Amino acid sequence: MTAQEAVAFLASKRRTVLLGGMAVILHGLSRNTKDYDIWLDPLPGAQAWAVAIQQLLTREPSLQAQRISAFGGWTPISVANVPAVGTEDRLIRIAGAERPIDVFFIPNEFEAGDFEGVWERGTSIDPGVRLIEAIDLIVTKQLTDRPHDETDIRFLTNKIEAQYRSRLRTCSEEEAVSMLDRFATPEIAAFAVRESKEDSIRAVGWRILHEMRDSGDPFAEELIREIERECLAKAEELLRQKRPPEQDQELDQSL
Repeated sequence: MTAQEAVAFLASKRRTVLLGGMAVILHGLSRNTKDYDIWLDPLPGAQAWAVAIQQLLTREPSLQAQRISAFGGWTPISVANVPAVGTEDRLIRIAGAERPIDVFFIPNEFEAGDFEGVWERGTSIDPGVRLIEAIDLIVTKQLTDRPHDETDIRFLTNKIEAQYRSRLRTCSEEEAVSMLDRFATPEIAAFAVRESKEDSIRAVGWRILHEMRDSGDPFAEELIREIERECLAKAEELLRQKRPPEQDQELDQSL
């Protein structure tokens, strides 16, 4: 049985969300990955979560359940211990196919109750399998301190920022607030201030920029200064356009 076939079997039993490097690849980044990462529906608990895994391991003796060892490797576990290990480690590994499958009970930075929202926001790619949304995928990669995760986060952030730029120019205030509450970078908040046609959306962008600055973000502080300089230059230009030409001449002579 291949890893893809094993994932398909699990997905036929329980809803499955694709995570990790394979998910990043499907979001458009060209890179390699050594394993499958999936989030198998954890509700209502570890016993229900483990049933499909145990059925797979019983059906395919060539596959083996493993857990993370204290020394950074993987240690075999019995089929009966899958629920307990899932609870303790938040994942188990299925080895024996051409690539391992890391099956999460609860991924990093999420709780079991978050599964429903992650599933709903995901994109269907195979029967029973959804590709995790880009923002949710970033959440799973935070605080890992791994170089390839930093690369993934930069790629996903750039992708989301491009989507936001396209929508923030014309979307409703309600949609903009919902978008920015879920995900915002200083650049996106500044874009909302500079490019939105709605005063209310620009106000949201200003609020987020100031909150980021107050929390110590130097990029937000610099963007605030840039926008303030731009606003001052525009105000001075408007005043110049409204003044009679002779007043400009007098001003120039006085300088």
